[in-house]
Amino acid sequence: MTRRLTFALAVLVWVTAACTTAPPREDPAAARLREAVALAESAVSEGRLRDALDAYREAVRLAPGDARLAASEKEVRDALVARRVREADEALGRKNVTAARRAAVSILEIDPLEAAGYRSLAKAAEAEGALEDAWSAAKRAYEIDPGDAAMAEALASVATKTGRWSEAAALYEQLGKSDPAFREKAAAAGFEFRFQNLPVVARRAALSPRLTRAQLAALLVELSPEIRDARVPPGADVAMDVVDRPERAALVRTIGLGFFPVSRDTHLVGADTPVSRAEMASHLRRLAALAGGELDCAASLAECGILPEGSRQVGGREAVAAIEAALRMARAGGSR
Repeated sequence: MTRRLTFALAVLVWVTAACTTAPPREDPAAARLREAVALAESAVSEGRLRDALDAYREAVRLAPGDARLAASEKEVRDALVARRVREADEALGRKNVTAARRAAVSILEIDPLEAAGYRSLAKAAEAEGALEDAWSAAKRAYEIDPGDAAMAEALASVATKTGRWSEAAALYEQLGKSDPAFREKAAAAGFEFRFQNLPVVARRAALSPRLTRAQLAALLVELSPEIRDARVPPGADVAMDVVDRPERAALVRTIGLGFFPVSRDTHLVGADTPVSRAEMASHLRRLAALAGGELDCAASLAECGILPEGSRQVGGREAVAAIEAALRMARAGGSR
């Protein structure tokens, strides 16, 4: 009897213990994940995007294969970057460069590879006149996102302001493939690049507001391989007013190729005579012939955009553009 009672009591104790056993403890990682998600959602609802981003990043770290968490993290990140960009732009609108720079830096703290952060940094640097810093930041933004047309345009703009004409021309040419509005800027930047790389004598000629024959000779020889490499017939007239001039070699060559006549009475070519628009047109047609083509302009060179109408005399920059345009048309066989 006593044994049976003892056994019954033991069974009762075992059953009672089994019924009151605590449920299994939750996995610590799952608990941290649930806590991170809850914190992120709460922060989003309260507009605390930075806190929300940190929480979502922790959640993604804990559950790297969860596509929904990754999407939520990206959504919050993009919203936070957009907010900081707006803050930077608004600060620049108030001429508060310090605040704009602070907002830009905060974007890069969110993501060191965020192109928008470098773009905002470039805007701030440009606003305070630090153009080299603006170039470095804009270039980094473009390197991160070269497919963004706005980034490319911004970099091209800073390139022109810092005298990087080659880079500006390349960027505008790329933009011009999809937007014709940029083609004129590409041509202008390309012109400036070539202009900056001209030798001293030719560059001085290109800067002249009233081009002389001596200066035109220097430009023709420098810009046209067809003239520079042409064989000069023997027995060319000798001009007394080309001696001891920096353009002497160019004048002798262009005289020999028939561009400038020498007076038989005075033996002068008129080296310092300003080039008229009509004379310039004649020289351009001769240049085209030497290049193996012709200028397909029935009435005047203005109609095909080579030498626009203007004042009676021709300026240096205008002459450079006209020479290059004439060579392009001639080399293309006269086609526009």
